[in-house]
Amino acid sequence: MKELKAKGYTTYPVNPNAKEIDGEKCYKSLKTLPEKVDGAVIVVPPAEAVKAVKDAVEAGINKVWFQQGSQSDNAIRFCQANGVSAVYGECILMFAEPVAGFHKFHRTVKKIFGKIPK
Repeated sequence: MKELKAKGYTTYPVNPNAKEIDGEKCYKSLKTLPEKVDGAVIVVPPAEAVKAVKDAVEAGINKVWFQQGSQSDNAIRFCQANGVSAVYGECILMFAEPVAGFHKFHRTVKKIFGKIPK
């Protein structure tokens, strides 16, 4: 979240069990955000992934990015069945511009080998 914010992205931490994260107000669900958002980055244990995607759908969000290790097969199937565009198995910092350092190198290698998600 810190790095996305530093890159100029608007971020809203969501966690039903926290009042704030890194000094920022934390929202109980995606439905309680102060404005409509285009997508959600999901960073949860795989067992919680379906619940997180359902929260996104209920909030009108149809684009999700599962940070590496957050997805589950059930969550991916839920996305496919409900018209949710999902990226998984990739680190968002390889794609959130401006990309620098290790993330830029890693993205370049993936491009060379045709492994960039579409």
